[in-house]
Amino acid sequence: MELSRTELVFAQMTARGPRWPRAIGVVEIIVGFLLTILGTVEVFALPLIESKDGSNLIILDKGNCYGVGCIAGLAMLVTGSTAIRATLSKRDSTIFRFFNMTILSLIIYTGMTLFLIVAYAKGWTSPSNYEPGSKMGDVHMFVTIVTVIGLLFAMSGFVQYFDVICCGTVPLWTQWTNCFCGCIYKRQGRLSLRDSLRAEFSFDNNPI
Repeated sequence: MELSRTELVFAQMTARGPRWPRAIGVVEIIVGFLLTILGTVEVFALPLIESKDGSNLIILDKGNCYGVGCIAGLAMLVTGSTAIRATLSKRDSTIFRFFNMTILSLIIYTGMTLFLIVAYAKGWTSPSNYEPGSKMGDVHMFVTIVTVIGLLFAMSGFVQYFDVICCGTVPLWTQWTNCFCGCIYKRQGRLSLRDSLRAEFSFDNNPI
């Protein structure tokens, strides 16, 4: 029995369990939606509510780490939506997009978490830097907590597909490396996608 290219790629995505891509997609959408709401409150809603003269409509400064919550939330929303779409459509292009978003979300959340740690170490988000009675510090604390939770889910999704992305039949990580570090890493010859997928999911039809 020979599977088509689309069936091979879909089998690769669901090798960890048929419900895994959809389950992590739902969780990522929930986390991304919550983080987007908190980031929007931190950048738009709360400055407008606490403004005395109505001049502070949008604030992007050190106090809210330049809107980290909005960026991280949108990235997680897109990643979760791509996971759901890949499970439903079963197209190889959509599945590759999900793998790429898994890599991208891990990079974004790692960078955002490190940025939040540096901002806290430099005292940007210390309570003394906010106006007396302002809720900005409390909201930013929740943004930081949810961002760390999002990082855990991003790492979880990457670990589940680590062998596929980095060492498996869809060498997306190698393609990313060649794209951004082409002057350092030389492109090496490798099997085509169809041949490598067939090698992993081949069926032995020979009698024992």
